Parts: sequence; structure tokens; C-alpha cells
Amino acid sequence: MSISNIISLKESSYSNQRAYYLSRGRPQSVVFLQGGVYGQSSKCVDHGFCFKITPPASVNDPVSLYTFELEAPASIGWVALGVGPSMIGSYIIMAWPSTNGSAIITQRIAERYSVPRVTSQQSDLSLDATSSGVKNGKFIAKFTRAVSVAGSSIESSGQDFVWALQTEERPPDDASTRDIFIHNSKGRYTYVMDANAVGISSLSRYDKYILAHGIIMFAVWGFLVPGAVFIARFTRNIIPQKWFKLHWGIQQFLASPLTLIGLISAYVAGVRFHAANTHHFLGVVVFGGFIFQLTLGWIHHKLFDPSRKHFPWWTKLHWWWGRILILLAFIQILLGLQQYNASHGVFVGYYIYVLFILSSYGGISYYLYRRRKRDLETFAKSDVLYTGIRQDDVEQQS
Repeated sequence: MSISNIISLKESSYSNQRAYYLSRGRPQSVVFLQGGVYGQSSKCVDHGFCFKITPPASVNDPVSLYTFELEAPASIGWVALGVGPSMIGSYIIMAWPSTNGSAIITQRIAERYSVPRVTSQQSDLSLDATSSGVKNGKFIAKFTRAVSVAGSSIESSGQDFVWALQTEERPPDDASTRDIFIHNSKGRYTYVMDANAVGISSLSRYDKYILAHGIIMFAVWGFLVPGAVFIARFTRNIIPQKWFKLHWGIQQFLASPLTLIGLISAYVAGVRFHAANTHHFLGVVVFGGFIFQLTLGWIHHKLFDPSRKHFPWWTKLHWWWGRILILLAFIQILLGLQQYNASHGVFVGYYIYVLFILSSYGGISYYLYRRRKRDLETFAKSDVLYTGIRQDDVEQQS
């Protein structure tokens, strides 16, 4: 059998497999033989959006050209493929059909959660106008881009891509327009060119360290720190001699070092601080606020007076700043999930978890408040203790 026949059979097999997956609405990803070389990759995601990436013969030559082909239903609003692990900071190629059926492409960069700005390097992209446009009910945008352009390079050892699309609202026939509706579907994709591979399944180095960062930070700010607050507020009756050591120990010996490890994981992944990135900026606020909170706790402990008849301002600030810090951390985790393009199920699970934590805190607080109030009305005293009790009941606090 000749080489050309082998290639023809391989391409036919790919087409059949792609049609099989699309008929079932399932995303698919394969690496297949093209011209006798493994490396070309194709992926179909939501709403019929597929993209194909064909590497050059020499991926280590910065001027060699990658070929990209984006395909979507002709009714699509716009589609986009970005070179990078997240929308923020990635060079994004957006494409949409014009009113006359041709393809419009534009290279942009997202610097914050707003419409990506048009770069001054539109010549980085070369559109194949003959192969692009609306054809047989499909919108196709086929173009080339060099391995390395100013501000963006495609790594042959493993490159993260982000994709996004808008199914309904289409931009005007102006490649530099800012009249672009936000995506209603997005995701991530890791492209690895491996001559011995027939699929893409391994996590990139970035993915591994960012997943470690996310898991560690959720463990700290979604579990340990809220747990320490629950212990301080609700367990003074249950473990009167141990609650403070647990509250202090969790934050000093678990939350603090794990937060540093989480930050280091992000740095090793290649993330660098960008003030315009809300996740980065809020992360600095939360980290600085945590140090401030630990300082307030130390002041509260050193200046604590068992015979006091009122709560000093630093104690109240320690209570309320701790609560605010946890709410900021919950928002920060959400921003991190958005930046990593987490799945819909992850977001739903996170919302349910946060709702559980907040409702538990509010519910237990209300229950203890009602119980203490009832005891005071009935017996003129109560042994129910929690932070923030009324000042005229402070003598009941241990």
C-alpha cells in the first residue's frame, strides 16, 4: 500500500470519528497522521465549534508558520482561540462572519475582565481568504501565525490554549471594534506534539502547578480558615480550654505555611503579578490582610484582660476583619476558577459549598443568640458563649 493511500485512509478515519462525536454533541480531541508526521491536532467543543492546529515542519524555527482552522455553524456570533493558559494575558485570535459571508479575524490581548484590545501586530496573522468564510452552512477561518511573534510564542513541548465563543451576538464588520458581547462558553486545551502519542491526555507543567495552587488555596481559605473562625465563635462551651489553641494553631502552623506554598506553586507555574488582573490584585489584598489579621490576633492575646467590662476596638476589629477576609477569599477563589476556566459543575459545587458555610455560620449564630436570650429571660443568666455577645453580659464570657 502506498504512502498516499495510508494518509488517505488515516484522514478518512479522522473524518468519520469527528462526525461520530459531533453527531452526539461530544467534545473530541485526536492527534492524527498528516503527511507521515504526527502532530496535527483537532478538537471540537461546545456549540459545534471545532479548531485544527497544524504545526510547521520545524517547530523550533521562530518564523515557521502554524496553520489554524476554526470552524463553527454559520449562525455563530464569534469564536476565539488564545495562545496561553488563561484569557488574561493571552494573545487571542477572534473570528466572525461578515455581512457578505467572508471571514474577519483580529488579534487581541486581554489585560483585564473587559473587551480584549486590538494589538498593533495584525500582520502576525495571514488569512487564507479562499478557504475562509461561510461555506455550506459552516463558518471557517483558516489562517497562519508564526511560532514566535512579539509578546507570544507557541511552545512545541506543550502549549496551553484557551477558547471562547458567543453563539448569538455578532460584532460589526470592523476588525478593531469594541462592540463585542461577552462569551457564553469557554474552555482550555493543552496541545502536545509527540511523535509517539495518539492522543492528548497529560497535564502540562502549568496545569500541574496551577491545580496544586488551587487545591492548596481552597484547603486554606475554603476549609482551614473558616474552620478556625467556627472554632473561635462556637466552641467556647464545648472545649473551653482548647478552643483558643486550636484557633491560633490552625492559622499559625497550617494556614500560614500552606498559603506560602500555594503562592510559590503559582510562581513556579509561570504566573507573574499583573495589577490589572483582578485575581492577582485581590490575592495581594487577601495575603496582606491575613498578615494584618494575625497581627491583630497577637495584639488581642497580649492585651487581653479577663476583668475587662467592654470589648476594646482591636478585638472588635479582629472579629470583623476576619469575617471580611473570608468573604474576600471566597470571591478570590471564584476569580481563580474563572481564570482557570473551570467546568460548570465545579462552579455549581463551589456555590453550594459557600452557601453551606455562610448559612451554617448564620444559622448557628442565630440559634445561640436565641438560646442565650431565652436563658437570660428565664434564669437571668446564661452559660452560652460566643464572640460578640452584648457588653452587659460580658461577665459571663470565659
